[in-house]
Amino acid sequence: MIFFKLAHLGKIALVVSLSALGGCETMPTAWKAETAAIDETTGEGVYYPKVSSVETPDIRFGRMAGFGPQERQFFVDQVNLAASTPGRTFPIVAQAVGENNETLVFTYLGDGSMTPYLSRGILARLTSITRAAPAIAEMGLSSEFDVYNMAAVLGFARVTVTDGRHFAHQADLRQS
Repeated sequence: MIFFKLAHLGKIALVVSLSALGGCETMPTAWKAETAAIDETTGEGVYYPKVSSVETPDIRFGRMAGFGPQERQFFVDQVNLAASTPGRTFPIVAQAVGENNETLVFTYLGDGSMTPYLSRGILARLTSITRAAPAIAEMGLSSEFDVYNMAAVLGFARVTVTDGRHFAHQADLRQS
């Protein structure tokens, strides 16, 4: 059962095949003094600045049973490994952060500042990659499966897109 779950997790990770991904487990001490309010439960103030905008997307798929912090970290690790394939260019770093790794953060590494439009573009590209992946069809998921639903299935409570400097857009995936 665990092999089955991890095999599917690896397939889902390939869906979001990004480039040059990586992460840092701890924040350097010198940075701590520069950050404003730190929220350890979400990663705000540690991995991204204060959230600029929030949305609550429609989540159509429920959380898969048995997915916890280790599985979410494994997913991000697999995305990072898959994304190291030469020839892929998508200047994003993905991380699972916060309490129980429940925040999926995509940090834009490109030049200039992030805008809401660039944020939407990044999420649209990730959705296109998600929808086009053979693994999604193999798992019996519909074409309505987007980046938010993928994250919710894996147990992420929120997705944040940031430039790591001044801008952070967050989607709250928790359904009431």
